[in-house]
Amino acid sequence: MIPEPYGGRLVSLLRPAGAGEDFSSMQRIVLNEEESYDAEKLGIGAYSPLEGFTSSGEFESITSRTMLENGLPWSMPVVLAPSGSENESAVGSIRAGDEILLVDFTGKPLATMSVSEKYALRKDVFARSVYGTTDSTHPNVEEIGQMGPTALSGGIRLLRRLESPFSRYELTPAESREQFSRKGWKSVAAYQARNPPHLAHEYIQRITLERDDVDGIFIQPVVGKLKRGDYRPEVIMEAYDVFVSKYYREECALLGSLSISMRYAGPKAVLFYAIVRRNYGCSHYIVGRDQAGVGSYYDPYAGHRIFDQFDVGVRPILYKETFYCSICRGMTSVKVCPHPESARVNTSQTRIRRILSEGGEIPHEIIRPEVAAILSRGDVTIS
Repeated sequence: MIPEPYGGRLVSLLRPAGAGEDFSSMQRIVLNEEESYDAEKLGIGAYSPLEGFTSSGEFESITSRTMLENGLPWSMPVVLAPSGSENESAVGSIRAGDEILLVDFTGKPLATMSVSEKYALRKDVFARSVYGTTDSTHPNVEEIGQMGPTALSGGIRLLRRLESPFSRYELTPAESREQFSRKGWKSVAAYQARNPPHLAHEYIQRITLERDDVDGIFIQPVVGKLKRGDYRPEVIMEAYDVFVSKYYREECALLGSLSISMRYAGPKAVLFYAIVRRNYGCSHYIVGRDQAGVGSYYDPYAGHRIFDQFDVGVRPILYKETFYCSICRGMTSVKVCPHPESARVNTSQTRIRRILSEGGEIPHEIIRPEVAAILSRGDVTIS
């Protein structure tokens, strides 16, 4: 059955501003891109049961126990630590009990916040606990270093949804649950993505759809803030749109998007993304090799093992490394294929990017021709 939201209730904090509502007397905090996405996801219930930015008590509990203070597993603090000269004066004067206005990264009012607390952000604890390192070359650790020194916590009221070029794909958790119900799905597998699909991705998606305990798959790429060298969000969605429409029956697959900043935290990110997808109505969560990894910071299969430590009410579907085998003449995995590594055709995004940069043609053993055509147009990665 479609699982209930994490914590038992789908949070809904969207309360549009009324006619003539005046925010001019409020202190203003200008959110960056990541903070704007987080504020919206808090407001639509994607981060249920959270109703606001992380307090000092919750920060301590999450970073020390991977749990909220009430004992519910949770791996990612959702921190608001405003930075920049435009916020310096406001942060200094804000006090607990103040009602403040949160302005998004485009300069438009996004939410109000009832400030419950100000506290010193322990950046080293944040980085080490969540990302397993304080190395500033890690993209998220670099971002933590750019946060302000003071965090603000408190519940929010979302005034509007963020504007997005992917609005046709940007479902709220309530909307995705409604779509699943309309399709008659009682069990849904979530597929996390931040790259265009290649045949190894397709292979595990199709195997998942063949399971008797899965009615449909919800493919939901991250299209918010990504790191340098990742594919541009518009390329990811265009590739997935043509792929899903061409190669899947409409009644078994749904494409969405998730506009949040990518957390490259290996197992801690896997757990977080599974919780988020439960809120969207997914009963199963697909985990391949090195999901949410970057560089060599994480064991490629640590994301599998974290579900042995924490039960978040989602059934993980775990896959080993997959590849095309020239002897098997098809996609397979290290669990099944007996042939030497020399028979494997590397389907990694690193190889695909190298082929594209050299002006080569991507082999059909790696990627569908419709997707290859999109990637071959050039200017597909974030510089």
